[in-house]
Amino acid sequence: MMQTACNIPYEKAEVWLWSYTEWKAQLEYAQAELAHIPGLTKALHVVAIHGSGSKNEALLRTVIHRLEITEHEIPLLLSRIGLIDFAFSALTPEERKFVHLRYMDKLALSAAMERLGLSRRAFFYHRKRILLKMYGKIRSREALLDYDPFEEN
Repeated sequence: MMQTACNIPYEKAEVWLWSYTEWKAQLEYAQAELAHIPGLTKALHVVAIHGSGSKNEALLRTVIHRLEITEHEIPLLLSRIGLIDFAFSALTPEERKFVHLRYMDKLALSAAMERLGLSRRAFFYHRKRILLKMYGKIRSREALLDYDPFEEN
């Protein structure tokens, strides 16, 4: 079944694209945090040895938090980034440039139109067509992009 333009949540797709660079930065930070787990666990053992057998609660909470990052946050971020990368495969190099300038570089509308050499009407035509192509590629998995693990049930 072909997706029609009226069924495309353009604003939602744009939020995903604007979030892409943030997701990549979060992933990089989370992966950097994991590098400290061995040192933290070693510190826990040292504290337990020199602290009358009780482990430092703050260190323990930090280790647990970082392990939760490994179990939940990193796989979610990898999936989101991978899904957007997969959607990029539906685009031509010119369309990818459009997406990069507008959503990754976060250029203002007027600046993006100028850099791309597009009128306002042509810009919005391209925007709509690009978002349609990308959404069509990932629509069956959009729940992954909308899922908020920190949202209260």
